[in-house]
Amino acid sequence: MTAALYVRVSTEEQAKTGFSVDNQQERLIAFCKSQGWDDYKLYVDDGYSGTDTNRPALKRMINHVEEQKIDSVIVYKLDRLSRSQQDVIRLLEDVFETNNCAFKSATEPFDTDSPFGKAMIGILAVFAQLERDTMIERLTTGQRNRASKGYWHGGPIPFGYNWNKEEQQLEVNEEQADIVRTMFDMYLKGASRLEVSEWAQNRTAERNLSNHHSVAHILTRVLYTGKVKHNDQVIEGRHKAIVDDETYNAVQRELEKRKTTKYHKGKYLLTGLLKCGLCGCGITHVRRKGSKDVYYFYVCKDQHVRRKERKVAKCKLGYYRRYDIEDKVLQKIRSVSFDRKVIEKELNELETNLEDNEMLQRELQDKLSQIESKLDNLYEAIETGEIKASFVSDRINKLESERERVEVHLDDLKINKPKKNSSEKTIQLMENINETWDYLDFDEKREMLRKVIKTVIILPGGDVQVQWNLEE
Repeated sequence: MTAALYVRVSTEEQAKTGFSVDNQQERLIAFCKSQGWDDYKLYVDDGYSGTDTNRPALKRMINHVEEQKIDSVIVYKLDRLSRSQQDVIRLLEDVFETNNCAFKSATEPFDTDSPFGKAMIGILAVFAQLERDTMIERLTTGQRNRASKGYWHGGPIPFGYNWNKEEQQLEVNEEQADIVRTMFDMYLKGASRLEVSEWAQNRTAERNLSNHHSVAHILTRVLYTGKVKHNDQVIEGRHKAIVDDETYNAVQRELEKRKTTKYHKGKYLLTGLLKCGLCGCGITHVRRKGSKDVYYFYVCKDQHVRRKERKVAKCKLGYYRRYDIEDKVLQKIRSVSFDRKVIEKELNELETNLEDNEMLQRELQDKLSQIESKLDNLYEAIETGEIKASFVSDRINKLESERERVEVHLDDLKINKPKKNSSEKTIQLMENINETWDYLDFDEKREMLRKVIKTVIILPGGDVQVQWNLEE
């Protein structure tokens, strides 16, 4: 008989109760020896919650059960398998019984080989579920209590602040705070997130601010107004503000405003609409004097600026004649206006992107709530003296880093959430362009293009990819 010895412990449980991996392993091996079983394999999930079955060792064990490599699964207690009654029943009926695999506990009086044992499992699963629900209720209460007192929930120290250990709260780092204030001010004055990040990165090496995602996280973080946020609730915090409410709210309005294509007044039809297909930077225009005429080109901003500064350009997109690019865009408009299926297809893709965005936001928000619950549980236990901070410091650091990544991703999704429009409206505008183009002046042409085009991506070789403005 080949037995699978399944061991699971969450960091919180190990820290509080000494319910360690080693303790479980010793008990399970001793149980096997008492039964005269020498053929066994260990499957260990260290630091994983019992609230779901997304655990590497458990998945591996299930695969081995389904491959008929295991005759029996043994746990220290039923709740090591799962704290969800539904998951316990599913694993027993759909995995173990289906593959003639017995399930036993080293400390509880049941055995799936008997009807009484199966009934006992059901009862124990109910109590495991009850314990889990009670724990969640206690955590939720703890979260509300901490949030209502204005405590910062912990994590990597936010840029612009230091952590005062004696006062147990954030205090303003004036040097970094000046950078944060300038970042807000620059964005309000029209700088892009990329431009803000480049400026900030040149003034500090203490934190990675080299991408627009990090900038978005700072610009959208209500913490800089002296408040703390728990789930969707904003509470007055114990720390000092770096930016005032008026500035913060103005930046939020500007972020919302920039979700749609910005109107640029420029000398060229496509100014403000163009993006580099290699590096994602904006496109600028240059003029070159020939022997008989002046020629106009579109070129990647990164490539152009670095060459002007006599630096090696990272981007190699190249230079493309202005009129060639503009003609290709107009050809795209003409072809699409005669083929509604193209717009309908893109509209369907937009709807899918919108649904994906909303679904991912919900998933990330749920994940964020779970992380905050775990952190609140750990902080509460440290404050009450149930555990020592040194026991769980690594776990806290991992959770805090994960939370920051989730928050940055969530902020970026909210900023870039697409909005649906009707394809009929866009097609009608394209037909109007085709019919009236030759009669429009320059400003009217430029305005019409902005109504139907969101972005024009210049690809290597000079081809263009047009993203239609199907949003409101």
